[in-house]
Amino acid sequence: MSGEVAPTAWEVTASEIVVADRWIRLRADTCVDAAGRTISPYYVLEPAEWISVLALTPEGEAVVVEEYRHGAGIVALGTIGGAVEANEAPLDAATRELREETGFVAGELIDLGSTWANFGNHSNRVHHFLARDCVRLSEQSLDDGELISVRELPLHELGELLQQSYHQLTWYKALAQL
Repeated sequence: MSGEVAPTAWEVTASEIVVADRWIRLRADTCVDAAGRTISPYYVLEPAEWISVLALTPEGEAVVVEEYRHGAGIVALGTIGGAVEANEAPLDAATRELREETGFVAGELIDLGSTWANFGNHSNRVHHFLARDCVRLSEQSLDDGELISVRELPLHELGELLQQSYHQLTWYKALAQL
């Protein structure tokens, strides 16, 4: 089309941190798009990178967690997950979160790649992993504020039970490896 302006990266002309604490960092940007329009404020959440692990026992059962999710106000079933700590590799975070949340250790951990958590207004990615041959070696070691139930379910049932989009994506990505 004649006169159409192609999308390009916005120019950030100002940026202000609105809140920054141990849980979240939120900034408000003033931006100018390719058509010269000002978009302000445009809020961007800057959480840590996340990991999502689909864990399987040697028998092929999926090890999943159930916990309260305050944003949605529901108790939900999900993959093992959490934040990647500063100076921690995603693979190391996956190993740590699997052990802490479930007490399980993987015989093999397969990197399934990463996706943006929500590239419209989040700056982080979700790193997806498949953990094979998982066996329980210890009790859970939960963070303050965590109450997590561990369940073992048939792998084929998870598609109907996982309510979080990136948990479903981890499941789909893992199925391609099985």
